[in-house]
Amino acid sequence: MSPKALIVGAAGAVGKRLCQALSRAGAEVVAADRMQFIPSTVRYVASKCVGSIDVRDASALRQLFKEHADEKTTVWNLASPLSVETALKPEIAEEVTIVGMTNVLEAMKQVGCRRICFTDSIGSFGGTSPRDEVAARWLVDNPTQDPGSDYGRQKRACRELLDAWRQEHGGDPRVAVLPGVLHSEPVWGNGTTEYALDALQAASRGQPFACPIDPDVSLPMVYVDDLMRGLLALQFADEHELTEPQRLYNIPGLSFSAAQLFDEIRHFKPDFEVTYGPRDPNMDKFAKLWPNSLSAHEPLRDLDYEPDVTLPAMVAGVLNAHSGRRLSSKAAFRSIDTCSSGRINDYMLEKYVSKYLVRGRERSGYIARRQDMVSDIVSKLMAVMDIDKDGVVSMDDFLAWSSKNSLEAFVEEFYEERVESMERELNELRRLAPGGRQAIRHA
Repeated sequence: MSPKALIVGAAGAVGKRLCQALSRAGAEVVAADRMQFIPSTVRYVASKCVGSIDVRDASALRQLFKEHADEKTTVWNLASPLSVETALKPEIAEEVTIVGMTNVLEAMKQVGCRRICFTDSIGSFGGTSPRDEVAARWLVDNPTQDPGSDYGRQKRACRELLDAWRQEHGGDPRVAVLPGVLHSEPVWGNGTTEYALDALQAASRGQPFACPIDPDVSLPMVYVDDLMRGLLALQFADEHELTEPQRLYNIPGLSFSAAQLFDEIRHFKPDFEVTYGPRDPNMDKFAKLWPNSLSAHEPLRDLDYEPDVTLPAMVAGVLNAHSGRRLSSKAAFRSIDTCSSGRINDYMLEKYVSKYLVRGRERSGYIARRQDMVSDIVSKLMAVMDIDKDGVVSMDDFLAWSSKNSLEAFVEEFYEERVESMERELNELRRLAPGGRQAIRHA
């Protein structure tokens, strides 16, 4: 029987990749998220997707677990704001992180789940922690240290809840201490180490970058491919192999300063310009609080994990992904702009969507056909791409939108959302109509 994993927060940056990694590993993946409509990148790999699951809603979580989990299910709780997001709205972050964890554990209890995996952060380390090669167990050995932020304190509260779960209910909690996560996706959250992603995107576009932190402070990072290997190793390890206190493990990658990153970028983009300041007060504060590097000894010993991706390989990979995405967007624009005017309108866009993006089997033909939705799709596309509302979209506006979106994904997700909405309406009509399904059929 395939292992089953229920991922709460599946539509986030880590959640999407974890769904894919677990699916490739042969696991049955149930993806849950507070988003009403789960992104297509998750839907294509998950066995089941459940939207509108807010971890602050204990009732919704209990129903989710009742329907989709049992005693053999591994739970991943990834619902937690990033460092800067937490600093800006600490009260909401506390509800999501701490109250959410409490609700998840209660829902697990009702169906007999034991194993839960949680992503902690380098944000749990404060100014008194060692600077270099710090082990995750330092957090256990120094439980009263001040992490210097609401973000770190909330993570600590979750570790305490998980340790109580282990001692009082025989649970099997596993905690991954994550450094900054690097990837080539077009969108990311508002964290501290995300400055590196901002810089790489700016370089790929030929734009200058304003560094928001001290350029000489090193921070630990991990490329997402390495991260997935580490997280899967943590989930699938036998309990007796996990010898660290509270089963707390670093998932190390590589460490570098902003200055080192910029030097590496210039090997590929020699004209990359950087200015220093003004510094972001939250990002600069956190960068100086957190350690320079993480110990790799414990995850290698117990999880057989060590990172593969180097700084040059990471920079090359991310720049190539961004540049490739931009070239593809330019090619798409030129295909839509059939008269080479440098601008596209709704008529051109409708022809392109109808010819190239609405193709293949109509999986929900009795409910909705994609060809019938083209006008609505184009109207919505023009609304989000036509920045100045003059009825046309310039190449620059199209590229700006495409840097974080995809025409193909937009069309597919519009279709999926519309079908799901129509199916709900149809089911409600069946429920209310006298005679149910037969009455609808003969109406």
